[in-house]
Amino acid sequence: MEQVKAFFDEILRNTAPESPPWNKEVTSGSSPKWSYIDGCMAMAMFKMYEATNDSYYLNFLDTFIDYYVDDEGCILGFDVEEHNCDNINEGKILFPLLKATSKIKYERALKNLYAQLLEQPRTPGGNFWHKEIYPNQIWLDGLYMVQPFYAQYDAIFNKGKNQSDIFNQFQHAYRLMRDSKTGLLYHGVDETKTAFWADSETGCSKNFWTRSHGWYAMALVDSLEHFDEGHQDEQNILINQLKELVDTLLTFADPDTKMFYQVTDQG
Repeated sequence: MEQVKAFFDEILRNTAPESPPWNKEVTSGSSPKWSYIDGCMAMAMFKMYEATNDSYYLNFLDTFIDYYVDDEGCILGFDVEEHNCDNINEGKILFPLLKATSKIKYERALKNLYAQLLEQPRTPGGNFWHKEIYPNQIWLDGLYMVQPFYAQYDAIFNKGKNQSDIFNQFQHAYRLMRDSKTGLLYHGVDETKTAFWADSETGCSKNFWTRSHGWYAMALVDSLEHFDEGHQDEQNILINQLKELVDTLLTFADPDTKMFYQVTDQG
């Protein structure tokens, strides 16, 4: 843990909200804005706070996120009209920050992000489009970006009324994107089968990416903890789905290193 802490602290010493060094889009010259990349790092910071109980990490997070959210809860660079699943991911950090700071701006920002989900276009099967510019497409990383946020928001503000919707989106994606021969998941699917990369029969993309399996597995893990007692059967189905997926992935590990190739079945 000391090595991890030293590594983390060195990164944060060289970080300002407007120029996070881990975000290559910003370091390459783009203006700082709400980003799924920063969202992943923000959650890592919060995990460091939980592991160490060092308020330095929590205070850093509050300063970092405060930069992007104004008093009305409007978020720098967030455009609801993009209907971009990636833009929801950073919202996950607002839940613990709201609890820790009681800043009303964070609750307002949560509601602004949730407003996107209320109008997010859906595929014929009921899943959220990945983005406005990718109509009728489901991507595995999109489930990670949205569903844990959706589940936690639903548990806190909606008394779990949307948990069946969350369950159905996982189930529908799994049925469409799981390859019957290998058990692996294709990275994307176009339900209308019209995207240039879509298989004419399944609508799926052509390859299996280990990274996207990680997105999907963690989407399940992070969503399932918010299911309530009234949705135990659905929770158990998704737990079994997760076990099936992990068991499948383990068969593709390199026998010597126990690691995985990015294109999962091409090692």
